[in-house]
Amino acid sequence: MTDAVGETSKDATAVNGLDTSANSSAGGVAAAPASSGGDAACGACGAALRSGDAFCENCGAAASGGTTGSPPDSPVGSPADPSAAAPPTPESVSNPASMSMPAPGAPNCRACGGAVLDDGFCGTCGERGRLPRDHWLEAPAPQLAGVCDKGIRHARNEDGMALGVAGTGASVAVVCDGVTTAPQSDRASLAAARAAAALLLDAAPAAQGSFAARIERWTALLGEACRSANEVAIGVARTLGDPPEPPSCTFAAGVVDPDGLVAFAWCGDSRVYWLPDDGNAVVSVDHSLGAAMIAEGMDPDEAARQPGFHTITRWLGADSVDPHAEVVTLGPVGPGWLLVCSDGLWNYAPDATALAGRLAAARAEVGSFDPGALAEALVAWANGCGGHDNITVALARYQPSTTADATASGQPGRP
Repeated sequence: MTDAVGETSKDATAVNGLDTSANSSAGGVAAAPASSGGDAACGACGAALRSGDAFCENCGAAASGGTTGSPPDSPVGSPADPSAAAPPTPESVSNPASMSMPAPGAPNCRACGGAVLDDGFCGTCGERGRLPRDHWLEAPAPQLAGVCDKGIRHARNEDGMALGVAGTGASVAVVCDGVTTAPQSDRASLAAARAAAALLLDAAPAAQGSFAARIERWTALLGEACRSANEVAIGVARTLGDPPEPPSCTFAAGVVDPDGLVAFAWCGDSRVYWLPDDGNAVVSVDHSLGAAMIAEGMDPDEAARQPGFHTITRWLGADSVDPHAEVVTLGPVGPGWLLVCSDGLWNYAPDATALAGRLAAARAEVGSFDPGALAEALVAWANGCGGHDNITVALARYQPSTTADATASGQPGRP
C-alpha cells in the first residue's frame, strides 16, 4: 500500500488548457480559486463560498462570514434543477426506507450529543454535526448494500451512490465521485448515479434470455447509463449558469444477474472489482495519468507518489471531451463479490489482491456475509487509514442457487 493519497482532479490538457489539477500529496489541501466580485469568501483560505455553505469545501473551516441553509432532508440532496435529479421510483431504485441516516435536527453531535441545528452545527457546543449526506447506508436486498461516507479530511461528501434490484433479480450498483476541483460536484455525482441506476434497473434484460443475448444487452445498457449520467451532470452545470469549471464526476457501475452474468463499466478512476471466492480477481483500469504511468512501465508504488497520479483523463460533465465508459462482461461466474467503490477506498489497497484480502479480513471481523456490515467495515478501515477522501463502497454478493444453503449457514459456497 502506498502512502500517497490524493484527490481526484481533471487532466488540464483536456480542458482547453486550463490547469485544473489538484495537489495530490498526502494531507494537502487543493488550492482553491479566490473569491471574486460580491461572492463570500472563506476567512481561512480565501476560497469562494456558495450560498448555503456552513463550511468551506476547500479547507473545512466554518463559513462564519457566509449565509447558511438547512441540511438536506435525505442523504442525497438534489441539484438546483429538480428534474436533473428527480428521485427514481421505488420500483427502479432502492426504497428510501432501506437507507439508514441521521435525521436533520436529531441529537447527533459526535462531541456532546446535542441537537444539530439547520446550519449544520451543534446548538449546544458549536461543533459541526453529522449531516445526512455525511454517511448513509443503502440496503435494498439481502445480497446488495452500500455505504457512502464523507471521510475525515474533507468537509463535504462529494461521492454519489445508487443501488437497486431489478424485477429480473439483477443487482445494480452505481458510484460516482465528484471532482474536488470543480465546485458543486457533489450535486452532479448524486444526480448522475441516480440517473444511471434508474436506467439500468428499468431496462434490465429478462433472466430467461440467452446468455449471449444478455451480455450484448447489458453491454449496451451500461453504455447508455453512462451517457444518461453525463447528460444529467451537464444539466446540473446548466442550472448553475454554465460555470467555467463545471461540476464533474467519475462513473462506475456494476450488475450481477441471477445466472452469474457480471457486467461493469467505468469512466474515470472509480473502480469495479469482481472478487470471486476462488481468488481470480478482475478489476477495471483507471482512466488516469497514474494508470498511464503504470502502463508505460513505472512501478505502481512509484507512480502513486507522482503529483499527477489522481489526475483523471475521462470524466462526466460539461467540459469532458471523452465521457465514454469502458465495459467488461464475465460469466457465468461462481460465488463471489462485485465491489464498486470510489478512490477513497482503493487508495489504501491499490491492487485487487490487497483489496480482496481486506474484504476477507472484514468478513472475519463481521462474522457474516451481510454486505451492509461488510461495507461499513471497509469504510471504517479506510477512515482508520486516514480518511483523506470521501469513501463509497457498494457490495453485491453472487451465490449460485446450488450453494445458497451453504451461504445461509455462514460458509462460503462453492460451485
